[in-house]
Amino acid sequence: MPELLTHALGVIEETRARVRHAYGAAVGKSRSEVVTPALILDLPAARRNIEKMASWLEGKPAKIRPHIKVHKSPELARLQVEAGAIGLSTATVWEAVVLVRSGLDSIFIVNTVAGPEKLAAIAALAGDAEVMVAVDEAENAAEIARAARAAGSTVGVLIEVDTGMDRAGVDTIGQAVELGRKLVELKGIRMLGVTGYEGHCSLTPEAGLRAQKQKKAMSFLAETAQALESHGIPSPIVSAGGTATWNLTASDPKVTEIQAGSYAVMDNFHGAMVGDFEKALTVATTVISRPQNRVIVDAGNKSLGAPALSTIAGHENVGFRFDEEHGVYVALPDEKLRVGDVVELIPGYAPGTVNWYDAFHVVEGDRVVDIWAVIPRGPGHGGLIA
Repeated sequence: MPELLTHALGVIEETRARVRHAYGAAVGKSRSEVVTPALILDLPAARRNIEKMASWLEGKPAKIRPHIKVHKSPELARLQVEAGAIGLSTATVWEAVVLVRSGLDSIFIVNTVAGPEKLAAIAALAGDAEVMVAVDEAENAAEIARAARAAGSTVGVLIEVDTGMDRAGVDTIGQAVELGRKLVELKGIRMLGVTGYEGHCSLTPEAGLRAQKQKKAMSFLAETAQALESHGIPSPIVSAGGTATWNLTASDPKVTEIQAGSYAVMDNFHGAMVGDFEKALTVATTVISRPQNRVIVDAGNKSLGAPALSTIAGHENVGFRFDEEHGVYVALPDEKLRVGDVVELIPGYAPGTVNWYDAFHVVEGDRVVDIWAVIPRGPGHGGLIA
């Protein structure tokens, strides 16, 4: 095993041990007895979400390669693979390292990646697992190929196509074909297809208009793949899709895999557009002040990450405001909450919430049954890539 990956394995195990030592006292307690704020994962609900997606996709041309940038959990990722996922998607090299070192062996880094340390990490991972990465320019692809040759591995690449996000990706079919011609000549990488994220569609709340935008985005992505194939450039994979458009994208016969991630735990943002899945993720928080017409809790911006749209479970229609360490909502006339009571908040946007926490308090019913470390969290790389 390359030194980099040996080091990463040590960091991962140390993190798991530290988190279990720090939070393990909660196991066996009621979910209302945990020290707050705390990230709560309702495991039976998450399992049902995962199984529902797997069941819906049976017989469909598209398979699920769920994005773990949402939950950042090798344990949840394993449940998704056991339910039929063909592999996993990540946003960062760090997430990919954690998954591979946790024994998961088919990873797509759905991002363009630069920097010698990160490219060396990708190349090293590709010696132990199937690893793919997005590219949108020839020089970056050449650097990936050089790193792979040095490591004696082969890295799969997919051309990233800008389907309307105005983010990374080639803008035209001509650019994709020009890039594809260069990719097939590079030793150390293998051209596998195209990827494009129609995330801009999720910002359109009206279902009909969202579907129109999604169809336009997927048509462009599929046309790009077809053009590549017509020029002799292999493009067997057409990878796309998020939770907000999962059913639309998965129903498109031209799409081979979808990258939805939030469906496993859900949140209010995605739930407003697709009500097919349960809210399995909450933040436990304690009432710390009870003025006459307000309830103040100890979960604020720093506990929710992206607090907009966050609500109290069971009081989804009550407006909230958040400061750094406070959540404030106007109490209903018959509100019975008192100082010391624990309530649970449904995050507005789960990816922004999970990233703040060391651990999931995994619950079944009212009881905490396990602690799962959130290993690839934060803005950096946790010391895994150096």
